[in-house]
Amino acid sequence: MSKRKVVISGFGAVSPYGVGARLLADNMLSGVSSVKFNQELADIADISSRVSSSVAPIDFSYIPRQLRRSMSKMSLYAYSAVQESLNCAGYQKAPEGVSLYLGSTISAMETWIDFVEKYKRKEFDTIKTSVVFQVMNHSPLANIAQSFDIKGPGFGACTACATGLINVGLAYQSIISGFTNQAICGGTDEYHPIMTACFSIMNAASNQFNEYPAKASRPFDAQRCGIVCGEGCGMLFIETLDSALERGAKIYGEILGFGTNTETKSISHPSKESISQCMKLALKSAELEPSDIDLINAHATSTLAGDIEESKAIAQVFGGKVPVNSLKGHIGHTMAASGALELIATLDMANRSKFAATLNLENIDPECAGINHITAAQDLNVNIFMKNSFALGGTNCSLIVKKYEQNEN
Repeated sequence: MSKRKVVISGFGAVSPYGVGARLLADNMLSGVSSVKFNQELADIADISSRVSSSVAPIDFSYIPRQLRRSMSKMSLYAYSAVQESLNCAGYQKAPEGVSLYLGSTISAMETWIDFVEKYKRKEFDTIKTSVVFQVMNHSPLANIAQSFDIKGPGFGACTACATGLINVGLAYQSIISGFTNQAICGGTDEYHPIMTACFSIMNAASNQFNEYPAKASRPFDAQRCGIVCGEGCGMLFIETLDSALERGAKIYGEILGFGTNTETKSISHPSKESISQCMKLALKSAELEPSDIDLINAHATSTLAGDIEESKAIAQVFGGKVPVNSLKGHIGHTMAASGALELIATLDMANRSKFAATLNLENIDPECAGINHITAAQDLNVNIFMKNSFALGGTNCSLIVKKYEQNEN
């Protein structure tokens, strides 16, 4: 019995470039960096990194107040991205029975800090009920379900940096199993300096390009020095091929396979062995050979060890021919949103046959040199690509997507 075909028929994004999925790929193809100097970080002497990649203020007053009051920024971002993904898929509202897969890394830190300060001062009379709903671990999931009247199954996988892609993979698995026919899936996050502080404590935050923020995130480069933390939301609308064809929806891509595993050698970064196995699991799921993959969009966060391990794993499984890029040089690491945002951008690029280079990759680290890095924006005919996401804590995942040709069926 052949498995059901699952296609991507909509997507939406809020990124450090602003609102809109098209804006995301446009800026990346133009080589624009969204990384900026962060004065709040500069005011904390013990944090060596002074850069971040944030979303500019957005007017969310169009969202009804009764919905907005229980939302922190990550839920507001998700509202915008979900609305765009629905509209892109041809819906004005969420269809009956659609499932929701949405998560973040940690809950709203700004709200939590304000809550704790009031708690310490015993100012309970100033704490609003809505705060509770903003700091719940599944706050974005709950808020989006309420806002769009999504009564179907809702799951909030929260697996650090792999969150966005793992939720797409879980939604894909649910559809091929027959559990659901349609799903809205992805990840969302909001930036707080504590994020940068955490990576700074681990000596994994970019700190050598504070005076040149646009150069700070540089995956695979010999001068890379760590992560630039960011924020945003990426959401995809996926469904069975039959469902999409029946309603005449535009189809952007087909998900062919998904692989995930857990790294047990280290809680802080994946190893070559676990990454290799994860990509092989995705290939097995898709019933493909390494030679069938035309491009790999790497996780590559600009950390010293992580980029090396991923490079070696790619070389081990695919050799040195398949083109590889990372998009974190452009927008930094948007945490839970990263896998979904980068998947959306890569799919957009595949449908244009134009791909962004790995920004700031000026001198390839010899330890990362065994693969075919995209060092300049170029035209590429990519039919099938792989997207990787790997997380602190050990969750790895790889998703394989095929560009969809409208005359295939």
